[in-house]
Amino acid sequence: MPHGRFPTPALHRRHFLAGAGSLTLAMVHPLALPAAAQANKDIATTSFGGAWGDAYRTMIIEPFMKASGVEVKLKLGSPSEWLTNGLVTRRRPSVDLLMLPYPQSVQAVLQELGAPISEADIPNMKNVERVWIDQYNGTGVGLDYVAYGMSVRTDLLPMPIKSWRDLWNPAFKDKLAVPDISQAGSWELLVMAAKLNGGDEKNLEPGFEALKRLRPNIRKFLRGGNEQAQLLEAGEVVAVAMSTNTTPYALQDAGRPVDFLVLEEGSMVGMVSYHVARNAANPKAALAFINFALAKEQQVNFCSKLVAGPVVKDVELVGKAKQRVPPLSRLAFFDWKVLAPRLPELSERWSREIAV
Repeated sequence: MPHGRFPTPALHRRHFLAGAGSLTLAMVHPLALPAAAQANKDIATTSFGGAWGDAYRTMIIEPFMKASGVEVKLKLGSPSEWLTNGLVTRRRPSVDLLMLPYPQSVQAVLQELGAPISEADIPNMKNVERVWIDQYNGTGVGLDYVAYGMSVRTDLLPMPIKSWRDLWNPAFKDKLAVPDISQAGSWELLVMAAKLNGGDEKNLEPGFEALKRLRPNIRKFLRGGNEQAQLLEAGEVVAVAMSTNTTPYALQDAGRPVDFLVLEEGSMVGMVSYHVARNAANPKAALAFINFALAKEQQVNFCSKLVAGPVVKDVELVGKAKQRVPPLSRLAFFDWKVLAPRLPELSERWSREIAV
């Protein structure tokens, strides 16, 4: 490629271990915490690492522990591990509070892993937009959202991208990267392709056919977290479909000619949500923790640091997040409960028909 490679911003995973007494924050290996470790003053919950975990720790976890005296023990790992652990230990959970993204959050709802929650238990839920509550059948509530849009090399685009339909333009032959079915954003891409061609989450046939037609434009199926940055930096692709804003804005802040686009049909949504395990050892502390996380102060601080969307109404983000997070009106939704039971079958079809 005629365009040189420049250094990749640091986007690596970080693990933390800090403190003592009631302010201890233990971030441990996945599934390593025994149920016996959950005393009355403890709760165990799940968390991502990296930049997300850093913001979560400093803006929500540590302030809650300081205010409440409750020790929060975090289990790092993958959402599939957390869901599997929740299913295996459902009679005696080793995690009081499951924090899960799509699709694992919806799978947890369908498996009835979460206990019912309400405003009586969590008063700050009254301030949460209903879309972040209703989808969980009374057993969950959202924490923050990210939008899936387009990451682009602004200096290499052969034409402007305004609509998701533009991806099928022959000008993008061999110039696009899309997430593989194992990666975040893949299901959103499939549903968007279906909706653009007369289908929806209940009728994905038009989506599969559209992605087959898109295949000549796809240079790379992304299967790892750092591939997007590497491909954009090297100029091997000019656009990455269904990406979150994390990588493009990190590159932009490092002075690279990269931008994040919200297209005219809207951005699909990534969401993490809370689910209090049935039979949890310390449900009251888990409910208090959710209430704390949904307070406006925590929503502003956490979402602004992370550059993510708040779930609470009338929250005004600060700093770069104020301009970089698309509002609720620019988001596009679909019913995950329709898709979740079919994921294994659809994954196999993707591998057989699309990623070949």
